Amino acid sequence: MKPTNKIVAGAIALAMAVVVTVMVKGPSWQKRAQERHQKNILANLTPQQAVALCGRPILDEIQASQSTVTRRLVIRNDYALAVELDFAAAASEPQKWRLTEVQDPSGDIKYQSPASQIGVLPCLDGKQEKKPDPKP
Repeated sequence: MKPTNKIVAGAIALAMAVVVTVMVKGPSWQKRAQERHQKNILANLTPQQAVALCGRPILDEIQASQSTVTRRLVIRNDYALAVELDFAAAASEPQKWRLTEVQDPSGDIKYQSPASQIGVLPCLDGKQEKKPDPKP
């Protein structure tokens, strides 16, 4: 076999190995990337961003105590189900909100995983079109 044929055969074998690896590992890589993306969205989410992404909430309550400020938003999802987003911030730094819980307003259903939280309110992902504000 000529040296050029050996090089071509080696390149083809390497390309096939790369293709097989991508086909086998690709779905798990994609799933991990999606999980990181969802965690990042939720870790940086503020009440203002939730309103900008999902439209005007049907309920917006703020409660303040000496040490914390909490904000409760109830937003309707695409299926007309109400979803409650609970945020908290230290009273000394009220601009640094963190999402503490996503649940049904009754408290019966709690969405704990990032996938379920984004799944129940997909507008938080920001990849969808913005939902128009409902008319008052």
